[in-house]
Amino acid sequence: MRAARLYTPAVLAMAFWATNFAFSPLVLESIGPIQLTGVRWLIALIALVPLALIMENTTRAIIAAEWKTHVVQALLGYVGYTLLLYFALAMTSPVTAAVLVSLNPATIAIAARFVRHENLANRTVVGIAISFFGAVVVVLGSGVAGEFTVSYGDLLLLIATVLWTAYSMVSPQLKTPPITATAVQAGISGILMVPVMAIDIGLGNESWANLDGVDWLGIVWIGLIPSAGAYFLWNISSGLIGPTRTGAFLNLIPVFTALLVLLFGGSVSPAQLMGGALVLLGVTYANRSTRTVR
Repeated sequence: MRAARLYTPAVLAMAFWATNFAFSPLVLESIGPIQLTGVRWLIALIALVPLALIMENTTRAIIAAEWKTHVVQALLGYVGYTLLLYFALAMTSPVTAAVLVSLNPATIAIAARFVRHENLANRTVVGIAISFFGAVVVVLGSGVAGEFTVSYGDLLLLIATVLWTAYSMVSPQLKTPPITATAVQAGISGILMVPVMAIDIGLGNESWANLDGVDWLGIVWIGLIPSAGAYFLWNISSGLIGPTRTGAFLNLIPVFTALLVLLFGGSVSPAQLMGGALVLLGVTYANRSTRTVR
C-alpha cells in the first residue's frame, strides 16, 4: 500500500504526458508551436489556481520568497522544454521524440550525482539501463522505425532533455507546495508567452479564426491533462521519491503511448509488447530499494 502511494503520482504523470505525444501533432498542424505552448499554460492556470487555493492556501510570503526559483522553473520546464518539444515534433517523428525523451532518466541520474551528490545504487543504474533499452524497443517496434533519422528536430529534443534535467534538479528545493508551485510557474509561463504569441499572430498566424471543434477539444485537453495534471503530479513525485527515481518512470511514456494507439483502434507489434515489459521491469527494479536516495 505504501509503495502504491509513493509511485502512483509518477505513473499517472507519465500516462498524462503520453497523451501530449498522441494528440499534440494534430493540434500543432492547426495553431503551431508558439500558440500551443502559450495557450496550454493559460488553460492550466485556470484549473490550478482554484485547486491551489482550496487545497493548500499557501501564503504569499512563501511564494514571494522563492519567486526567482519559480521564474527559472517556468523558463526551463514550461516555456523552454515545451517550445523545443513542439518545434521538434514539426521536424521529426514522434517515434524519434519518444526515444530521445527516454534519455531523461539517465541525464537526471548523472546530474543528481554531481549536482545533488546522490549516491546512486547499482540497482538504480541497472534499472535505468533496462528501462531505456525497453523504451527503444517500444518505439522502434512501432511499425514506423524507418522514420528514425537525424534532424534539427533531434537536436532540439536533446536540448529539451538538458532543460528538463535542470528543471528536475531544482524542483525538490522548493518549499512552495506542489499545486501552488505548478500554478505559479504556469502563470509565469503564460505571461511570458503572451507577447510572443502576439508577435506570432502579427507575423501572419491566423489559425485561431479557423479552428474546429476537434481542434478546441485537443487544445483544452492538452491544457488540462499533460499540462496542469502531469506537472502537478511530477512535483508531488519529486518530493516523495526524489527526482532520480521519478525520472526513471519517464520510460513509461512510450508504453502508455502504445496503449493509446490500441485504444484508438491501432495495432501493437510483438516488439512493442516485449519493450513495454522491459520498461516496466526496469522501472520496478530501479525503485525496489527500501531506502529513498535523495
